[in-house]
Amino acid sequence: MKFQVHGPFDVPRSNGLIDNSAASQRKFWATIRSSAPKLSEACGCYIFVIKARRGSLPWYVGRTTKRTFKGEALGAHQVNHYNQALGKKVGVTPQLFFVSKLTPSGRLAKPSSNSHKDIEFLETFLFGVALKRNPNLRNAKSTTFLKRLVVPGVINSPQRPPTTAERAMKVAFGL
Repeated sequence: MKFQVHGPFDVPRSNGLIDNSAASQRKFWATIRSSAPKLSEACGCYIFVIKARRGSLPWYVGRTTKRTFKGEALGAHQVNHYNQALGKKVGVTPQLFFVSKLTPSGRLAKPSSNSHKDIEFLETFLFGVALKRNPNLRNAKSTTFLKRLVVPGVINSPQRPPTTAERAMKVAFGL
């Protein structure tokens, strides 16, 4: 199971919100095609981030297994989440990363009705990484489990000094 990271790709804005017009979408996907041919027709995970002067912050993690990135990443539901994250922020750049699944021969995998357990696992993993950076991630429903999971010294540690065992495990994991 191999994946390839693409991006970040700047998502166009108009009047402070995501520009989801047909012309803007065509231009966005043309830019992606010039950089990564066939990526728009692939499947995998996508991450919406907001880039500011001090760095980027993830706001939404999604996956697509039955639809293409093009058919999923800028859908009305997703754009609504992106716009909620953008709010009235100025001087920031909305961006998308794509993590495409590769076939055993190294080609971009295409969506199918078959189960893509590896993509589902990757999405959950990316949720965990994104939540560590931004507890206000927009995918609230999908992150409930990860927000409740507590493994002291590893994930969602309680606000107290770690025990000797917790410190030792943290060192063993390189955290």
